[in-house]
Amino acid sequence: MIDLIKSCQKQNSKAQEELYHLYKNALFVQCLKYCTNTEEAQDNLHDSFIEIFKSIKNFKNTGSFEGWMKRITIN
Repeated sequence: MIDLIKSCQKQNSKAQEELYHLYKNALFVQCLKYCTNTEEAQDNLHDSFIEIFKSIKNFKNTGSFEGWMKRITIN
């Protein structure tokens, strides 16, 4: 997982795609909890991944990476 995160920090598109496929379902469920319909949840998931990939350079490998992504998704 650490190698995948480091690759994403280097903006490797293959690594970003892999990360997306690993976590899209868990984060979509998170989005559904805060949205009124599926379309809104899909939009929020998309926006969340954009923010995750923009902010991933700030992740310091302390704590849960999934928790870090969920916090971005909720915010």
